[in-house]
Amino acid sequence: MRKPKHKNQLKIKVGIRLVVSLCVIIGLIIGLGILRFHAARLAYYLESVNQSIQKYSEEEVTLRQELSALVAPIRIYSYCKESLGMHKVTKAETMPVRMRGRDLTATRRNEPASDRLSWRSSLSWLLGN
Repeated sequence: MRKPKHKNQLKIKVGIRLVVSLCVIIGLIIGLGILRFHAARLAYYLESVNQSIQKYSEEEVTLRQELSALVAPIRIYSYCKESLGMHKVTKAETMPVRMRGRDLTATRRNEPASDRLSWRSSLSWLLGN
């Protein structure tokens, strides 16, 4: 009777090992599937980021070209001459204009008259204003 009991225990141990090994294999396959899905999702996200970077790089190149075209002095001069009809001035003259008797800036109505005349306005004749 000992032999059949020993054979039953051996069969049970083999069965348990088989079930445990099948569970481990299934767990590994599921884990690898989850990792593969996660890797695919990250690859898709990386591709969308790369497309955005490419789009913004192209936009930057376009904007730099427009900026250099707008900032170039010869382009500004030619635009002013051709489109606006402006001519190059050979001699520039300035004329000083002085206004006396009138305030050039607005004053606050609620301030007293002594506050309106600050030290800057009383010394503005030194600066030529």
